[in-house]
Amino acid sequence: MLHIVNVGYDSTNYYVIVSSSMKLLIDVGFPGTLPKLRHTLKRTGMSLADIHYLLATHYHPDHAGLAQEVKQQGVKLIVLENQLTAIPVLKQHMKPSQHYMDITLHDNITVHTAESRAFLRQIGVDGQIIATPGHSDDSVTLILDSGMAFTGDLPPVFMANGDTTAVYHSWEAIRSHQVTTIYPGHGPIRQVEGLLDDRS
Repeated sequence: MLHIVNVGYDSTNYYVIVSSSMKLLIDVGFPGTLPKLRHTLKRTGMSLADIHYLLATHYHPDHAGLAQEVKQQGVKLIVLENQLTAIPVLKQHMKPSQHYMDITLHDNITVHTAESRAFLRQIGVDGQIIATPGHSDDSVTLILDSGMAFTGDLPPVFMANGDTTAVYHSWEAIRSHQVTTIYPGHGPIRQVEGLLDDRS
């Protein structure tokens, strides 16, 4: 059975999915916040050495800025094929004072969404990763067969700015997988009902 631990800080949620054989970290903070991550992990009885994998729901500074620093601690980065072009762009959002470390591309685990279920099963997780554009083109959601979904910054439809088509379709895709509980990048855990509007 999987166990979910929130190790977030600075108003952003970062989750660790704990199974009997591995620990998967969902998202990490801004560059230079490694001590904060270590501290929050320690408070929950874990250390960075316990983490096997990292998945970024999207490549924005508060969800992936620390990724290379975490990789250097021995954590393997899982990258979806629709995220590959977003990684080099991340540095454009960084200030020199943040001392951002470029994410290397040659040593990641690249997974295609169509093959994500098989990959996750290999590491002890029953679920899949789907593309959920709306907040950003590279956004993905990890969906567990138990009904939990980790959506990053995908906004509820009623909170989306501009054209809500992509957001709406992403939520429809999430709901089609019998998701009941949303673990968002910001704010409290939510139930999926109410995050979609009543379009006909």
